[in-house]
Amino acid sequence: MADFEKLERLLEGRSFLLGDELTLADITAGTALYRYFELEIERPPLPQVERWYHALAQRTAFRDHVMIPFEELRGRLLDQ
Repeated sequence: MADFEKLERLLEGRSFLLGDELTLADITAGTALYRYFELEIERPPLPQVERWYHALAQRTAFRDHVMIPFEELRGRLLDQ
């Protein structure tokens, strides 16, 4: 939880992790958080993190290349 609290504080007053522009830092962190937000678990309220993640999810490239349903990934490496 401490990492999410740090992320929450970091995002206060910022559109993205390093300021007003999307950077590789947002893509890297957002990729990990996609899994977190897709799990059916209880999450603490983190309004800044949720706002930021929602902004990432609005981007076509993020949706097309990061937000891949888990079932599409299952067994993919084994098929090669």
